[in-house]
Amino acid sequence: MHICVLYTGGTLGMRVGPHGLAPAPGFLTEQLRARYPDVEVIEYQPLLDSSEMTPHDWNRIGQDISDRLDQADAFVVLHGTDTLAYTASALSFMLAGIDKAVLVTGAQHAWEADNSDAPRNVEAALLLAQSGSFSGVGVIFDGQLLQANRVRKADCEADAAFASPNQAPIALAFGQGWALPAASSVGPFNGYQPVNATARIVRLTVTPGFATEWIAEQLAHGPFDGVVLETLGSGNVPSHPALTTALRQLAATTLVVNCTQCWRGRVHMGQYAASQALLDAGVLDAGDMTPEAAVAKLYWIAGQALSLAARRELFLRDIAGEARRF
Repeated sequence: MHICVLYTGGTLGMRVGPHGLAPAPGFLTEQLRARYPDVEVIEYQPLLDSSEMTPHDWNRIGQDISDRLDQADAFVVLHGTDTLAYTASALSFMLAGIDKAVLVTGAQHAWEADNSDAPRNVEAALLLAQSGSFSGVGVIFDGQLLQANRVRKADCEADAAFASPNQAPIALAFGQGWALPAASSVGPFNGYQPVNATARIVRLTVTPGFATEWIAEQLAHGPFDGVVLETLGSGNVPSHPALTTALRQLAATTLVVNCTQCWRGRVHMGQYAASQALLDAGVLDAGDMTPEAAVAKLYWIAGQALSLAARRELFLRDIAGEARRF
């Protein structure tokens, strides 16, 4: 069993320096090679704090996996936690239907810290990868295997950093193994499909006191390749003619999607009058999709030469189990 580890950066491999924790090139790679001599470790240069990750980096990770599909039986991606949910979601679309394990993990604490979660998370990921019992893209954290495009960072301190509010864990670790259900697949693997790393995707959150006229003006000036609108409750926004007009005009040329700010539950456009205007304007219902997955999916769709109608249909289609709408 050939396991390939892509070490992109993050807290897990940092060491204490004069100004606090900082990337330590070579350190974690040396630790991993000593502990797991049969595992291939590829260290990125430079190592990135995940807050520095961009869609270009998503493509680099996806391409590195694609280039090694004939050599490796499974992949483990070591990643910082701050944007891990975005990267994991993007990989789930770029590698949809892959018949090998792609497991994304990281840590809240550095490898050398007392009682660090880093060695535990890495070992859990490697154990599952070596078992050959899982295929697809998943996130491993604190003894749980979570669906990649369903995770959100829930805590910036505790070891249980990630949650999957609308989807139960795929599996739980026990001892030196995993309790896994029967394998299932969304669809066939059609090869690596990169995102459009230069697409203009915006994530916008509606709040009380929302500067409606100013936002409407910015939306009207675009141009955008996609907008994720984080709305209130089951998909509601303040009724404001300027905002409705701007969204209608925007939806006529690009994808505008409605995600709820709530951690659990889903959008029900038209359930309240406060969301009917969005439905009438052509805004798309994201169901219970996370905002992180919606952003990643829009970048992925932007990488395909499709008409607006085809892009709308593709957003609403279940690609990798990313949403429940009905």
